Amino acid sequence: MQPISKYSMGLRYGLITGLAYAILLFFRYKFFAGSPIALAIFSMVSYLIILGLYLFAGISRKKELVGYADFKDIFRTIFIVIIITEAVYVIFNAIYLKYVDPAFFDNFKSTTRNFLEKSGLTQDQIDERMKSFDDSGKQMTPMSLVKGFGSWVVIDSIIGMIYAAILRKKKDIFEEPKL
Repeated sequence: MQPISKYSMGLRYGLITGLAYAILLFFRYKFFAGSPIALAIFSMVSYLIILGLYLFAGISRKKELVGYADFKDIFRTIFIVIIITEAVYVIFNAIYLKYVDPAFFDNFKSTTRNFLEKSGLTQDQIDERMKSFDDSGKQMTPMSLVKGFGSWVVIDSIIGMIYAAILRKKKDIFEEPKL
């Protein structure tokens, strides 16, 4: 029997999940940025898909270990997937928003302002909500990207720990071996 690597499942699913995230990000920026509500909904759905892929990686690791895996084995796999996926997120955003579509924030700001004006808000309310766009350029600094990476790794890891706790299953020491 071939030994099971502790890292291969995490690397495999990390690349798959990272690629899926890059595709979802592209669709988010290209097709859903015309409406703040559509962008928010698509962002939430995309994140739920990514969380589902984290869970699927944990389930696959458990199956690889013949149904018996402890917390550490499952979480290690999910954590590797999280690191790769969040790294892809940072790299994709840095490249796409800096080189492919550098006017994205300006276009989205304009779209959001139009949306808020149509929703009947006063000018003061619109100005208050638009203040967050003034710092959009600061979000792409290397330090901001590293902070965002760290924050999302922590948030996703908490979810990964919950998944690992649910999926873990230890072998019963009194269980008869199946022939």
